[in-house]
Amino acid sequence: MRTKFRIIEGRLTAYQISEALGISIDTANDLLDEKLKIEDLEPEVIEKVETLEQALFEQ
Repeated sequence: MRTKFRIIEGRLTAYQISEALGISIDTANDLLDEKLKIEDLEPEVIEKVETLEQALFEQ
């Protein structure tokens, strides 16, 4: 599993992350504030993160 995700490096807002991943804004804020790691999320959400990472950053 990847340990570095560019999606939480400040390019997207908490609202955008929340909507894209289907998580609460509070959880998205915790990710951005590094209080929570992507690895701590449900497996379905992690899969969405990986898909979104590919779509946004691997061209």
